[in-house]
Amino acid sequence: MQDYDIIIVGAGASGLTAGICAARNGSDVLILERLSKPGKKITVTGNGKCNIFSDRDDVENIVNGYDKETAAKIFKSIPFDTLIRFFESIGIFIHEKGGYYYPVSLQASTVRDTLVKVALVTGCDITCDCEVSTIRKENDRFIINDMFSCKKLIMSAGGKARPDLGTDGSAFKLLGQLGVKPTKLFPALVGLTTDFKQAKVIDGVRHYADIHLIVGGNEVFSEHGEIIFNKKGISGIPIMNCSGIAARALDEGKNVSVRVAVLSQRDREIMLKSIWERLIEGGYTIEDLLTGIANRKLVYAVMLHMHIDPEKRPSVDEGFKIAGHVIDMLCGITLHVTGTMGFENAQVTSGGVRLDEVNPYTFEHKRVKELYITGETLDADFVCGGNNLTFAWITGLRAGTYAAGGTIDSDIFY
Repeated sequence: MQDYDIIIVGAGASGLTAGICAARNGSDVLILERLSKPGKKITVTGNGKCNIFSDRDDVENIVNGYDKETAAKIFKSIPFDTLIRFFESIGIFIHEKGGYYYPVSLQASTVRDTLVKVALVTGCDITCDCEVSTIRKENDRFIINDMFSCKKLIMSAGGKARPDLGTDGSAFKLLGQLGVKPTKLFPALVGLTTDFKQAKVIDGVRHYADIHLIVGGNEVFSEHGEIIFNKKGISGIPIMNCSGIAARALDEGKNVSVRVAVLSQRDREIMLKSIWERLIEGGYTIEDLLTGIANRKLVYAVMLHMHIDPEKRPSVDEGFKIAGHVIDMLCGITLHVTGTMGFENAQVTSGGVRLDEVNPYTFEHKRVKELYITGETLDADFVCGGNNLTFAWITGLRAGTYAAGGTIDSDIFY
């Protein structure tokens, strides 16, 4: 049996951070990772650039979960400057662009590589290809796989999103062996499936739009940004940001839809004026009149949806009426949501261990003493923009520091 002060299950963002902080505070640390390499999920964040931070003040508007107030307080519990100092202390320097914070390398792989190297240099042992299957507590020590023991255990094995990147929900099965249960789990930051019959026609189309999530007839979310249509439904940042809400509502049996407006009322008036003038000139088909008002495939799909013949040469009044109907739909087409694109395509998990079950400063479980829980394993998920990584860093920093008997004000951040 190999004995350690602290064992961390999961070598992701929060696990590696917790390991560095614990080792810097003098603890003997082992990090166990089920994949062949640590930090794999970090390498795909921010489209491979690693949107490493968010310093948003309106945290209450970007967080999901059952206890949004506590999640927001945790998010703001370590000053942004302190986070910057920590990363600079390990050799990761930050570049700001448009309110988002990236490593100056603009490579997520350098963030992963640096975290792993610093963890090793500070004294952490990292064991990969180690599938943790059993955890029990005996005589105030945690016994893992009947091979390792520790005084304190940090569960940083993530949620259930993207099992190919190591987060397959196993953290919750292991916690269950210690009597800790999560809330119901849902995929979040994921595309939504719809029943739009012309989806294949617009597969791959990208368009800026206002999206409005409607649950039970009431608008519960809205955002502007680039959306992406595909054969199964719709994605893009605005859709991903409301997907966790949609998943929970669908689970409750509620009617869920997304209203997509690629055109505005101002666009409508300008376009109809132009169409009227061209109709008077004559010689235009319906498709001719509508070419240029939005993505061509999208316009064509709407015409098919409305059973309009694109090749028809209408009279002035008929053409104006038909064009008006198409433009009206592009000002707000309602798509019925049938589901999500699943955990295999989700960036994060919505749900997890309830925040009121852990100390919100140290992340020690209130009932299972000397068990700490971090990152995505907790019930808090955020919209896109580096927010989920920020939560992972903060919970990892706090859990690793306090598990090792340190304080956040110590010189490990300088």
